[in-house]
Amino acid sequence: MDSLKRQVLPGQLAVVATPIGNLDDLSPRAKQVLTEADAVLCEDTRRTARLIAGSLIDRPISGLERFDAHASAGKVATFVARLLAGESLAVVTDAGTPGISDPGALLVAAAREAGVTVVTIPGPSAVMALLSVSGFGETAFAFRGFFPRKDSDRETELKTAAASRQVRVWVWFESPERILKSLQKVAEVSPDARVVAAKELTKLHERIFAGGAEAVSEAIAQEVENSGTRGEWCFAVQFPQAAGDTEFSGTGLPSLNSSEWVKALLCLKDAGVPASESVKHVCRHYDVPRNVVYESAVKIFQKSGEGY
Repeated sequence: MDSLKRQVLPGQLAVVATPIGNLDDLSPRAKQVLTEADAVLCEDTRRTARLIAGSLIDRPISGLERFDAHASAGKVATFVARLLAGESLAVVTDAGTPGISDPGALLVAAAREAGVTVVTIPGPSAVMALLSVSGFGETAFAFRGFFPRKDSDRETELKTAAASRQVRVWVWFESPERILKSLQKVAEVSPDARVVAAKELTKLHERIFAGGAEAVSEAIAQEVENSGTRGEWCFAVQFPQAAGDTEFSGTGLPSLNSSEWVKALLCLKDAGVPASESVKHVCRHYDVPRNVVYESAVKIFQKSGEGY
């Protein structure tokens, strides 16, 4: 293949996202890289072989090599040496994007340190797929990998997340055996939280549950009773923000992730409503102490040069 048309060049490492359930989500560019690369590094060669065969990719199975979370430092060094010698390598995981709660980060770091060019072939991600159907308006979120196994660790994790003033949306993976207990713990620790939980994303039996923490917990209890403990889960929690707990950005103004009453204050300012009237409107429609609204209004209106 002409090098000008190649997606992965000699001496390059390609980080390739693979489907999380639906084979049709494998992009044409990803297929080309998996065809071109001198070797494909994968968690499970049998699983990747099925992906190769199902996607009609022209490459021999002998070109698949095992590279999982237990790979030794020596094995990583060997791959880097091969890249420096001019081989092109592609790294994939069983599903989703390498390096995101999956193997790949160590190899990428070692390759970069050695001066190897690393290219990304983006695609499916369970985290982004879940957030896209969450309806949460937040731009900031924290992904924590798999939810803790021990009940005490779960409670600590949730209380830490709920107390965060920078991030209100948190995302976790969970196993089918533990999903119900995990969501019940969410409802126990933060009953006012909003939750979206998804089972078998992009697959034939995909199921998505959204709503209050208690309602989602009850719905999943019913799902487990009807369908059993099968299928991989991913869930996101939007923790409520306490009234008056305003977050400010580096500009000294409330950030866009602040509470709804702050957003209303910003909209009133943009509409040309005087500061004093804006404070009255917000206090009338939101259950927030006047002194708290006043302090925010001072920052907002003074920053815009309008004064209070």
